[in-house]
Amino acid sequence: MIAAVNALVLAFVLAPIVLVVWMSFTPAAFFALPTGQFSLRWYREALSYPGFVDAFFLSLELAALAAVLALAAAFLAAYGLVRFRPPGSGALTALFLSPLLVPAVVFGIAMLQFVNRIGLYNSLFGLVLAHAVIVCPYAMRSLEVTLRAVPEEMEWAAMVLGPNRMATLVRVTLPLCARGLLTAFLFCFLLSFSDVTVTIFMAGPSLQTLPVRLYTYMSDRVDPTVAAVSSMVVLITLALVLLAALLGGVRRLVTR
Repeated sequence: MIAAVNALVLAFVLAPIVLVVWMSFTPAAFFALPTGQFSLRWYREALSYPGFVDAFFLSLELAALAAVLALAAAFLAAYGLVRFRPPGSGALTALFLSPLLVPAVVFGIAMLQFVNRIGLYNSLFGLVLAHAVIVCPYAMRSLEVTLRAVPEEMEWAAMVLGPNRMATLVRVTLPLCARGLLTAFLFCFLLSFSDVTVTIFMAGPSLQTLPVRLYTYMSDRVDPTVAAVSSMVVLITLALVLLAALLGGVRRLVTR
């Protein structure tokens, strides 16, 4: 019974994705499910449309920069909380995870006001800052679990041999946390790459990521090009999620 319910839920979740991928192969100029004829026409259209290509590379750059920045901040915060256990560490952890509690629209409006005041509206750096804040809690969660799995005694043993704490952190702790760091990076990258709500507040006409470009494209016209682009994004996302799963990242994010 439970297996049947799980299968129904999985089918309900995956059905829209399967339909979008299926429709991306239609030879018609409208959304239709191809049965006898399949075509790569809309994939060629998507890859030859400069707006989508430029937006894709901008999304890659933005997601990579935001993930690196969030990873650096989250690792330092997690290391301090796990290794030094300062007074009020529970409150500090809640503070670092607090962006998860703020609705994306509210956060987008607040961040828009902030970057306007410091002169970073419609700039890549302003977008990177906003995305780093919204993905940092996920990195924090993952890295806390990763650091707790690394015995502190190994760091003590290394420091007994001469290196100071910083050298030990670089030569011992970071290599032992490599899988957790990579997993956190992948999740932060995916979350940043797919964000629409915050980005649409932060980005002007000159900085449109792929999800925002898709949104604006569909406001003018709707054709299977959108399905082709979405299918390629789904393929990239699936590959990264599978890589994270191979590294044990899914379990690390949902368990403590």
